[in-house]
Amino acid sequence: MTRPRRLPRPLLLLCTGFLFLVFGLAGLLFYFPFGPWLRLRHNDPGERTRAARRIVCSWFGIFVKLCDRLGAVRVVVKNPEAFERPGQIFAPNHPSLIDVVVLLSLLPNGTTVVKKALLGNFFTRAPIRAAGYLANDLGTEALDRAREELASGASFVIFPEGTRTPHDLKPGEAPRLHRGVAVLALETKTPLTPVRITAEPRWLTKEVAWWHLPETPMTLTVEALPSLPVEPHLNRYNGRIVLAARSLMRDCSSALFTPETH
Repeated sequence: MTRPRRLPRPLLLLCTGFLFLVFGLAGLLFYFPFGPWLRLRHNDPGERTRAARRIVCSWFGIFVKLCDRLGAVRVVVKNPEAFERPGQIFAPNHPSLIDVVVLLSLLPNGTTVVKKALLGNFFTRAPIRAAGYLANDLGTEALDRAREELASGASFVIFPEGTRTPHDLKPGEAPRLHRGVAVLALETKTPLTPVRITAEPRWLTKEVAWWHLPETPMTLTVEALPSLPVEPHLNRYNGRIVLAARSLMRDCSSALFTPETH
């Protein structure tokens, strides 16, 4: 199948800006009509949350396809079947702004951890609350809620870097990773699945604004790697979570940032 020709650069810039504007404004739909509809349609809070996540998943999927049709971003998903199993914990690296959008578009019951500031943002507050995403300031409460979510079949996307991967990171070099995702995996005895995301050329980084379009479309390749079992780390350190989390994150970092060999 032949891809459509890329739009002329000025038109592509205009269309990309409009697409991101619409993406931001879409959160307002959770005030009306989605918010009232969800409350009327679902009396059970859990089912209401899952329905909201399905809406987010569908909208993110549409956004990703529109980016592809515009010639702004092309997404390649390797091992897509790995995202179909319920109750998983995914630990991706984070080269681009839209990584979480792509991943949640693959997970109808996907959830994540967001910065507390987004709950104070008028445009993002409603969808975050409707979808039941966890704020990053909940402390031990977050672990209890995450345990319940996993038991109900939800899958977590948690970026251990906590921010986007530095633009100047050298091949084989790994950034500092936070251990929260490893603690969650260990506490719930859930395998940790690293997700390697590559972006070529790099775009939508912290250093490169959206209007600095690359000469060729960014190809975002998403690959779920083999899951890392938690039992060997727990056994090695006699159940001491802090030490086991360090060990598990070393394995995760190696999987995500060791250059591929062919």
